[in-house]
Amino acid sequence: MTRVYVIAIGAVVAVIVASVVAFLYTRDPHADLPRVRVVINTWPGLGPYYVARAKDFDIEEGVKLDVVMNEDTSGRNAQLVNGEADLVGITLDYVIIAQANNLPTMVVIGESDFSDGGDGIIAVPEIKTVADLKGKKVACAEGLPSHFFLLYLLRESKLGPKDITLVPADDGGKAAFAFLAKNADAAVTWDPWISQAKEKTKDRDGHVIVTTKATPGLILGVVAANKSKLSERADRIMRAQKAWFKAVEFCKKNPAAANAIMAKEYNVPVNEFGPMIAGAKLADLAETKKTFGTAAAPGPIYQLAKDANQLWLEAGVTKKSVTPEAVIDRTIVDKLLEGK
Repeated sequence: MTRVYVIAIGAVVAVIVASVVAFLYTRDPHADLPRVRVVINTWPGLGPYYVARAKDFDIEEGVKLDVVMNEDTSGRNAQLVNGEADLVGITLDYVIIAQANNLPTMVVIGESDFSDGGDGIIAVPEIKTVADLKGKKVACAEGLPSHFFLLYLLRESKLGPKDITLVPADDGGKAAFAFLAKNADAAVTWDPWISQAKEKTKDRDGHVIVTTKATPGLILGVVAANKSKLSERADRIMRAQKAWFKAVEFCKKNPAAANAIMAKEYNVPVNEFGPMIAGAKLADLAETKKTFGTAAAPGPIYQLAKDANQLWLEAGVTKKSVTPEAVIDRTIVDKLLEGK
């Protein structure tokens, strides 16, 4: 074998080795971990899933989180039903609607947060209390958490749906714009319209008459799974929720770093994101235990499900009664509470 030939072979081998090394170096070392797709909307209380991914808490628990933001509720539902999504960020009151409207596969398996001042009602100066809404036009996203919040407050003030004129809006932001356009006397909205109400509604001298600070735990953020697929996906979903709890702890201890991660994903300036997430009470394991209780001593989530069912029926949003047991699945929560 000539020297030139040997050199040529050596060069080829070197190229192959370099290519293999480059491939191994660039290949995701965690590519083989089970994927958990979580589909959320822009509610800041779901942001810790991004923190879990950014800080590798998911990898520590043996899964890879795939967090997808989708504002279309029906689209999120479809992803859950067809198995594309493992978890969907939603609210308990909406799961009641989903079950009543023949979507029995959607079940609550965990808690993400609850609105703690992040939602509220803005109104013109002469409206100072919920009772003052009687006979007024109220902009609100029908069939969504804002509507549930409004219905609950009306009931507490001895009023009902027929005592106001509902101005339908696609979401809380658009409800606020309806208020600004003078199409409504009040609007059920969310942040940043709540924390920045005076500035954002100055053209109408708007002010906040009530927020979810007055109703702790009422608008309950949950994560829902597909009941028919829960058995086969339970292990990876439980690992994802453990990563969530780690992320929540990180958010508590390192708020500036956590807010920077989440603000980037939500495409919001960090200085604006801080006040927004302050309106959500994030659920750690202790909060989850408080909310769900035990099978023998059920927590407040069960009564809340009953209230939501009743309010939706009375408002004509649903036609079919749904029990708490139909919408709450304890498979994951019980294992987490047992420390498994």
